[in-house]
Amino acid sequence: MLYSWRKPAFRDTETGVYNHTYFIEAFNREWQKHLSKQQGLALLYLRTNIDEIPNMSPVIKKLSSKLKSRLLRNNDLIARHEKGYFTIGVFNVDDYGMKATIQRVTDAIEEVRLDAHHNYNQRFDCKITAGHCMPSICKQSDGLFIKVKKASEKLANQPKKQLEVIYWD
Repeated sequence: MLYSWRKPAFRDTETGVYNHTYFIEAFNREWQKHLSKQQGLALLYLRTNIDEIPNMSPVIKKLSSKLKSRLLRNNDLIARHEKGYFTIGVFNVDDYGMKATIQRVTDAIEEVRLDAHHNYNQRFDCKITAGHCMPSICKQSDGLFIKVKKASEKLANQPKKQLEVIYWD
């Protein structure tokens, strides 16, 4: 089945980025391409923490807009999960490329954090978990999702730590 960016069923209605279901399908297609080409890829989880106020929408919209602007390549994916966290897929990337992407994302988060504080008097924080791997016939894309999700849950319980990077060799 062909999907279109313009079809609203595949976008998060609040932010305009892909929804998690579409992201998983697109990520799996990229996984298969990278398996045959022996290219690395990265998966980033961004776990947001926002003060509960009646309208969090401006901050979430600003974050998604900033994140989209920081992903430099057309084949990079960004999605928002129903539970509020963001996932980013970065393809054909080595360790240095992943770290550069993490830095751009971190800069975007810092801009949104400052904006949320100054314009909305709202506390905003975001923790990043990144996983890098080279697809192989011994690995499935689900395995990377599981590893990154577990690392993200562990990171959530560490108040002072903002970033966790894992490598699936």
